[in-house]
Amino acid sequence: MTTATVPFIPDNAPFSTEQRAWLNGFLAGLFSQAPAQQPAPSPALSLTVLYATQGGTAERLAKKVAKELKAKGHTTELFSLEDMPPATLADKEHALILASTYGEGDPPDACRRFADAMSAPDAPRMEKLRYSVFALGDHSYEHFCKFGVDLDERLAALGAERLMPRVESGVDVDAPFDQWKSSLSSRLAERVAGSSGKSAPASMVATATSAVAPGVGAAKIEPLHTRDHPFLAPLRARTPLTSGHSSKVTMHLAFDIEDAQIEYAAGDSCGVVPTNDPVLVADILEALAFDAGASIALPKVGEVSMEQALLHHLQPTRLTRKIVQAFASKSGSKTLTALLPAEQSAHLESFMYDRGLIDLLLEYPGLITEPAEIAAMLPRLSPRLYSISSSPAAHGREVHTTVAVVRYKAHGRERGGICSTLLADRTGVGARLPIYIQANPKFRIPENNHTPIIMVGPGTGIAPFRSFLYERRALGASGKNWLFFGERSASTDFLYCEELRAMAADGHLTRLDTAFSRDQEHKIYVQDRMLERGAELWHWLGEGAVFYVCGDASRMAKDVDAALHTVVEQHGGMDRDAAREYISQLHDEHRYHRDVY
Repeated sequence: MTTATVPFIPDNAPFSTEQRAWLNGFLAGLFSQAPAQQPAPSPALSLTVLYATQGGTAERLAKKVAKELKAKGHTTELFSLEDMPPATLADKEHALILASTYGEGDPPDACRRFADAMSAPDAPRMEKLRYSVFALGDHSYEHFCKFGVDLDERLAALGAERLMPRVESGVDVDAPFDQWKSSLSSRLAERVAGSSGKSAPASMVATATSAVAPGVGAAKIEPLHTRDHPFLAPLRARTPLTSGHSSKVTMHLAFDIEDAQIEYAAGDSCGVVPTNDPVLVADILEALAFDAGASIALPKVGEVSMEQALLHHLQPTRLTRKIVQAFASKSGSKTLTALLPAEQSAHLESFMYDRGLIDLLLEYPGLITEPAEIAAMLPRLSPRLYSISSSPAAHGREVHTTVAVVRYKAHGRERGGICSTLLADRTGVGARLPIYIQANPKFRIPENNHTPIIMVGPGTGIAPFRSFLYERRALGASGKNWLFFGERSASTDFLYCEELRAMAADGHLTRLDTAFSRDQEHKIYVQDRMLERGAELWHWLGEGAVFYVCGDASRMAKDVDAALHTVVEQHGGMDRDAAREYISQLHDEHRYHRDVY
């Protein structure tokens, strides 16, 4: 049987590496007609797929790409970067790296040692390695994708060769991930063809269908309740955890998952798929002078009305550099243009902090004339993740979350968090909301029920530790439990006060240390309580305790980490370098876990 030759774009064609890879994939889809029962080709390349993950997304995507490349005939192996010393990586031929960034540009906790080793002056040379980086981040943070960017540049500096340019992705990963896979598959096929002198097997090349419209023609499977197919869960209960005299509102929510095809573990998060405030959407439509029914095309959604796009698919509440740049370009505003140079990033962040699309629409009226402009500039509306505060063993088919409601006034307008105000103000008990479970396998109670645990969770960071405490009680765990909790005032903000005091009274909660910052003249925080209890904390660590932190990444988590280092230095009799090594060892032994945001 004759097989049609698959044409390739030559290396000297006037295209970038990424453009050439995509075109090769497109041409392969047009010209390849592989028989349905064709035997799988022999393995072509040996590929090492690596991931650095904090919440599980990079690991999930890494497993997916490893599986797909194996199906195309390559041999693949899968590792976390925490298990890949630089010297071992230097001996690999092809590495595909999916690297998440969290907090203020940091690597995931488990990969800190790898990052330090890679940046060291004596890091091994990587001339043998060919690699590609898919960097994951969040546009709402200043240092977007920083760990992935730094790793890509460091590998190149050490002599490794890029298979293709780095691809960076925000929280809406689907489109960038498909782009990366498509270009990567074609680039790998080029290498196979170049090494064999033949055209690559069609199965190793991204088809036009997969590059342009992923999922078309795929076999249907029974849908599960995931981010793409969330469960419409009834809101069973909503209870205030703060008093009416508090300066903020924090709520306990319970969702009914009796009929859901989802399971969860203590430490996981609940994703809520939100909708924007209809009042804000109406104001935006009025400022745009668009008809609510005007059609707008959105990737992976299709044609929807402008109103539906703003309610369910786009995020207009926060400005981004892309939005400011679009308005600066169209208006010629010197004020906006002056914010865009790299050296003005701090001023740009300050300007964007408490403004949204509505502010620029009102300040620069009549500038946006086509619905497509809105689709091009606004980021996709993403689910909100809340740490689960219930225990599957203790609370049955319910998912509990602990939510701080965000409300504030800025530039003459009342504003609020998209999801927290939806949960507090726009959803009645009994109403249904789309939810799913985001697994967090790096944040789990110890398998050994005798192991002691130390939990630091101020504010809504208490959520997973309420889950841990109920779970350990239901499982009959005998290990000691120590909780550090902090808030503003004991009289108004002591979340789950009665439950925690009851657990402390009956001995299940071995120690409960609280820090209420506003209840005395000198502010006290959880890290201060850690230092005060340093000798006992060190003793617990010596007994094999696992240390957990949940909550604010920007300040609290760093202050707690610094306090932990100080405790190790002072009570372990170590100098700074030895204390750092000890903390690194805790990470390596899976005894130091952080779920910070």
